[in-house]
Amino acid sequence: MAGSELELYHGLASTCSKKVRLVLYEKGLPFRSRLLDLQKFEQHDPEYLKLNPNGVVPTLVHQGTPIVESNVIIQYLDDAFPRTPLHPNDALARARMRWWIQFSNDVAYDAIALPTWLKVSAPAVRGLSDAELEKVLARVPTHERRERWRKIARDGVLAEEIEHCYGEMERCLTQVEAAITRGPWLAGDAYSLADVAMIPFIDRLRNLRPDLCPPERYAAVADWYGRMRARPAFDAAFNFRDDPKAAGLPNI
Repeated sequence: MAGSELELYHGLASTCSKKVRLVLYEKGLPFRSRLLDLQKFEQHDPEYLKLNPNGVVPTLVHQGTPIVESNVIIQYLDDAFPRTPLHPNDALARARMRWWIQFSNDVAYDAIALPTWLKVSAPAVRGLSDAELEKVLARVPTHERRERWRKIARDGVLAEEIEHCYGEMERCLTQVEAAITRGPWLAGDAYSLADVAMIPFIDRLRNLRPDLCPPERYAAVADWYGRMRARPAFDAAFNFRDDPKAAGLPNI
């Protein structure tokens, strides 16, 4: 397969980009990197919006066709490139895997999205004048996200909103702890897309609130996290470098 067949538009620190990169490296799939600077709002450039009208990353382009939404992308890659499968063999374990993929979208993403935005993006947005802010917001393609950015940039967030996020972080840790106690992987005996879908959010959670997950409190989570980090694909995906030789994995 030629490297140009797969193109990934992604963000360096984006949790959703990390899960897609992780699948690409786990499967040894060469890809052309199209790294976007999210702090410069390159995800809102008109050319990119032609690929992904939502103005978010990642977007995978396979043989000229764009595929959006990270959970759709990772399942597409597992279907389109069946070598090194990332799904369990039995139906019940596959159902568990799909549950975790959905949980990562419905709960884990919401748990870390606002705290991450406040830490990473808010300083850049709050430093803009009203005219500059409106210029940036005019490029945000969805009304809901545009109004959310405007509110946070100027009014901040309620303490209750942050506390809700922290509660959802605890929920993620509790769910992972219970699953790995039955383990060894989230869907059962096999490493799968369930683990791929959740690890970026647990990693981000640990960075945002390390006090919430001491090893003595969540021993199974700590063990699972350590095993995930030990996989060769983890470093390439989470500490991404646009240098194929530095990655030490298939040429990108």
